[in-house]
Amino acid sequence: MYELKAVTKRYTRGKETVDALAGVDLTIPDGDRLVIQGPTGGGKSTLLQMLGGLDRPTSGEVVLDGTDMAKLSEARLTRVRSENIGFVFQSFNLIPTLTAQENVETALVPLGVKTRERRERAAEALRSVGLGERLGHLPGEMSGGQQQRVAIARALVKQPKVLLADEPTGNLDESMRDEIMDVLERMWKELGLTFIMVTHDSSLAKKAPRVATIRKGRITVKENAVS
Repeated sequence: MYELKAVTKRYTRGKETVDALAGVDLTIPDGDRLVIQGPTGGGKSTLLQMLGGLDRPTSGEVVLDGTDMAKLSEARLTRVRSENIGFVFQSFNLIPTLTAQENVETALVPLGVKTRERRERAAEALRSVGLGERLGHLPGEMSGGQQQRVAIARALVKQPKVLLADEPTGNLDESMRDEIMDVLERMWKELGLTFIMVTHDSSLAKKAPRVATIRKGRITVKENAVS
């Protein structure tokens, strides 16, 4: 479970001070599916970075399973990210010279997983997202939707507790958007993940059980009536 307590993130731009997050309080239970929305510059990505341990708050606590990530050493924080948090980004972030299987394997290297097990787990992760016949393909040989499936497999191969997605369908057309969301929602259900996604797409937000809207660094959360 996440517990954010009075989280503030302050940036200085020249002589101006900007609060990207202004005293955010937020609880995210295990297994939750939360969508984060808001205008550009409102603090969405900053909030996701806090949840992922990619940045530290100026003040406040970012607690994951009883541990305040804001107070961890860099080495320990890196370990928490490697073991517990999977990331999916809009731009895929695949290594162009590595095959799909090799890209997925990169998530297991920091965990010290042996070569044979890495290969087996990467292949299984790719099969789980419908890419069992694309293991040896380079990113440039795949469509955008297939590349995002590789990115999802890479995020999930380490068996994290949390999946964070930043505009995961932002570079895809409508039909491919729906396919990728089907994959993400199926993985959320099958693996019991805590799934948190930033999106501008209101049609996707309406399908989530909870939506957090952030404007000028302040957050409100509403429940959706979804089946």
